[in-house]
Amino acid sequence: MQSTADHTASPIAHILVCGSGLAAWMTVATLARQVASATRITFVDIGGTAESDLFYGTVTSPSAYAFNLAAGVGEPAVTLDSDTAFSWGTRYDHWAGGKRSWTQCFALPFPVVDGVVFHHYLAAVGIDRLEPYLAGAMAAKRGAFAHPPRDDPAGKPQHPLGRAEYGYQFDPDRYAGVFAAATTAATGRVRRIAGALAAVDVDAGVISALRLHDGTVLNADLYVDCSGPAAAVLSALEPETRSGRRIGIAASDAPAARPGRPVRTVTPTPYGWRSDTPLRGRTRRVTVYDPTQADEAFAAHALAPDRIAETTLHHRRHAWAGNCVAIGHAAYVLEPRTPAPMMLLERDVERLLSLIPNAPGMRVERTEYNRRFQEDHDHAAAFDRALVATDGLPDRPYWHAARDEPPSEKLARKLEMFENRGLLVAYDLEPFHPEDWTILHLGMGRRPARHDRLADRAPSAQVHAFLSTLETSIAQSVATVPDCDVYRAHLEQYLLRNRR
Repeated sequence: MQSTADHTASPIAHILVCGSGLAAWMTVATLARQVASATRITFVDIGGTAESDLFYGTVTSPSAYAFNLAAGVGEPAVTLDSDTAFSWGTRYDHWAGGKRSWTQCFALPFPVVDGVVFHHYLAAVGIDRLEPYLAGAMAAKRGAFAHPPRDDPAGKPQHPLGRAEYGYQFDPDRYAGVFAAATTAATGRVRRIAGALAAVDVDAGVISALRLHDGTVLNADLYVDCSGPAAAVLSALEPETRSGRRIGIAASDAPAARPGRPVRTVTPTPYGWRSDTPLRGRTRRVTVYDPTQADEAFAAHALAPDRIAETTLHHRRHAWAGNCVAIGHAAYVLEPRTPAPMMLLERDVERLLSLIPNAPGMRVERTEYNRRFQEDHDHAAAFDRALVATDGLPDRPYWHAARDEPPSEKLARKLEMFENRGLLVAYDLEPFHPEDWTILHLGMGRRPARHDRLADRAPSAQVHAFLSTLETSIAQSVATVPDCDVYRAHLEQYLLRNRR
């Protein structure tokens, strides 16, 4: 995305964003900064997404840093103006039928040595542990954090932590507030109207106006629906959805004297799963459950839930219909077991920005948007579905429903090729990268039946020595990384001094 306005040329005179919450503020902030100044932007804040925003989860991927900058939200604002925390990823605790625990951390591509991908050397010498070779995972285990150093221009050897990446742990309400502040800072760019939506007028397959309960009538060239799962605007043009199972979600906060570890912990339960996400000054607990097990889930939640919501997992056949584009939950809802919901939300906004119409009919842009939307959703859903592609799941309604969802053809091929030959099947522009899939496969206990025979060219003793040196180097380097609360405190002091 471009970094300043006036670089995205468009004949569209008026864009109207309708909705509220995280998706709306992320969309409005980005449009305000990126779309040509000749285009008017109106934000109709209709409220009503506070509960459904829970389904965006509590952790982002590393892509959030660049996305936020393009929306005018720098990391100093995220750090100082919200309770957002740094994150190495998600710790899945006693997953896969209770047998597997691993940290699904963020990492740069794994090394390729003599043309052989790293995990094939592990398979060749019978090692099934990946975490000792992942600096982010080991730092998460220690509760340590520092910004990963990048390549030294002087050519010095890279610090092991330089192969790690980080995202953010967040509360959707507070995170949305940072984007709202960035929108307010874009003086004069956005006209905000608060009111309840009464009707959506449709004429010849396009939206002609939005009507509010106070009688206000609003017209635009392009309508952006950020109203949550109800899709209050898009539904007038595109009622068809592809629906899955129904889930509930509950969230509550407990005070914390320290920020806690820079990793979210996800634990399976008989009724679904539970996550604990350390934020600044508190820990956010989220419970996801089958609605038929709601009483059991609430009893085990430990704290009285502050917010509760239910939804049907789904995605719409078309996210762009006529002159209306649905963003985030107005187009789909995925379980927040992974960072996928936030990754897709960012991609929705970026996709919209890259396809702002340059012709009144919008056919070309609409077709391309829907193609990429479907692929992004399907790829993200495959990664999430891979978490339950295992034996030994609890004999309870939530797990029955999750297991009975058939894997897509793409996921089936990914699983088959990895388990047979250790190959990482990849598709164009997937949101999850090969290293994400490698960590997931090995974390779940999937082991290739055969490895790349080129790995056998290196003597076993040499491979073991290489791996031992790498493990020791990471352990020693991570031991010097400060506790995340110490690092955060010093960082905040530095940022405050420079903000004055």
